[in-house]
Amino acid sequence: PGNNEPVQLLRYDEGQYYHGHMDWTELSFYDDQPDIWKKSHFGYFDRLATVFWYLNDVAEGGETFFPKHGQPICDPESKRGAYQCPGTFDPDMKTCDMAGLKVPPKRGSVVLWYNYLASGRGDRNSLHAGCPVGKNLTKWSANKWVRTKPHGPAAPWIENHPALKRFGWKGSQKNNPAECQIIFENKYTSSVEVLWLPPSKGDPLLLSEVPPGGRSSQNSFKKHKFVLREKGTDRLSNEAVCRGDLVLFVLDEHFRLNEQVGSHEL
Repeated sequence: PGNNEPVQLLRYDEGQYYHGHMDWTELSFYDDQPDIWKKSHFGYFDRLATVFWYLNDVAEGGETFFPKHGQPICDPESKRGAYQCPGTFDPDMKTCDMAGLKVPPKRGSVVLWYNYLASGRGDRNSLHAGCPVGKNLTKWSANKWVRTKPHGPAAPWIENHPALKRFGWKGSQKNNPAECQIIFENKYTSSVEVLWLPPSKGDPLLLSEVPPGGRSSQNSFKKHKFVLREKGTDRLSNEAVCRGDLVLFVLDEHFRLNEQVGSHEL
């Protein structure tokens, strides 16, 4: 039981979708963010398998899409592997209009896939997306992740860990206890902008833009406050406060930020 994450209940209405993504952490994309490495135990604590099931029939759209289905796995025995080899490519993660494996939503159907290869390295062919739901339709589904080992605290920083070389670490360990990393995940249907709220009550500072299904990570300090603004509008979310070493906030379909329980303790 300690390897399991809680079940997430998902609802997608007409036109809503989830961009292509991995369920495991590609550490080479976080080559200067030590908290991500410590949280994932240098790549040894992650989502081994994904269980995804459909709770209703959807007549049009809403498929679970695997755009790299059928591509070869580059250097499968290597812990890091290669990103490109003959016959592989990284598809556009913003569309379902391409070749690949599409699983239509049928009530009672379950999809199980592994995010890791037998060698212990993440499988880049596990890239997947949720396709847009058809007109006047709603998709209900749920997912569950099974991790490689039981939940526990973040790993300590190990200066000579072999994963640092394997995944191309370029940063340096941070020791300032006032620092805090805050991550925003956008599950809303439109792009949003991350705004920092200065303690002086001055004008908010635009930091980044997050597309639907995307994430944005900001290095900040404890007690600093942020809001999300729907791009092209004046609509603002509720405030998010940076707490602990690492905290994750998810923007839901009602445009509300929800802190993931226990994220600042990971």
